[in-house]
Amino acid sequence: MGNKNSRSKHERSLIKNIQEFNQIESDQERHEKFLEYYFSTSTDSIDRFHVFHFLRQYIFQSNFSSPVEENLIRGGYKVLDVGCGPGTWLLDLSSKYESSYFFGVDSELMFPQEIKPNNVEFFKADLSAGLSFGDNEFDFTHIELMRLIYTSDKWDFILSELIRVTKPGGYIEVAGRRNENVERAPILRKLMDTINESGLKRNIDINLIYSLESKFELHPNIGNVHRIEKKIIVGLNSDKIGLVSRELTLAFLKSEPLLIKFLSEELGVSEEEYKKLIEKDLVEEFEQVYSESIYVRIWAQKQLT
Repeated sequence: MGNKNSRSKHERSLIKNIQEFNQIESDQERHEKFLEYYFSTSTDSIDRFHVFHFLRQYIFQSNFSSPVEENLIRGGYKVLDVGCGPGTWLLDLSSKYESSYFFGVDSELMFPQEIKPNNVEFFKADLSAGLSFGDNEFDFTHIELMRLIYTSDKWDFILSELIRVTKPGGYIEVAGRRNENVERAPILRKLMDTINESGLKRNIDINLIYSLESKFELHPNIGNVHRIEKKIIVGLNSDKIGLVSRELTLAFLKSEPLLIKFLSEELGVSEEEYKKLIEKDLVEEFEQVYSESIYVRIWAQKQLT
């Protein structure tokens, strides 16, 4: 009975969202509505976040690249994850480093609110308004997958906030995916370009990952900036991890009616044509043509004063 009620509630919410989308006239509002889906709190979306976390962990063979593991093991280390989503990254770390403390912040209530480890705390807050924590409070500050959320000028403020709440000697790490100079087959490239164009219309820097190092270096109390990239093949000749990434991409593109409606209209095709494009043409392209994804981590140490 509970599942039926939950499903009915989701369906009513979905119908309401589609009705609202149909009434939107301005491009700005349409792209804001699309963004609501992009960071959806639906069960399917949260499941994808969980799988995506373990995908990235496998690609890098670690949950982070900053040299902080010894301190985490020693205990008493305070870690902040900004834009934590459902909290998968923090929950994974908290089980491995039980003597350290983990804090997550997100503007949506995707994270566990009742059942969670004793060394984890979550807070609902909007990063663009500033972090409510004091100066020099955390040993390690982390942010990931926020490329399509904030405008370029906001990222200057966000980095300053991450640096502000990090202790001298602590580390700040930013992770994401490369958008430029990535080899993609034609259908996949067209779809990704359409999503990126929705960001450009909102003054989003879709190539943010390229400018982050220079943004870090503008801060006088930041030491050497480090960068690591990992590439996986998601098209022809992909291995098992590439197949997982491929399935995540397909699930993202075909799972929600609101996204289907948005992308089909942006591409100038009917929803039925869009579904065929994803479920048949894109699947065949993945099997026959090379495509890749490139994941990036950038980290730096806040200098001792």
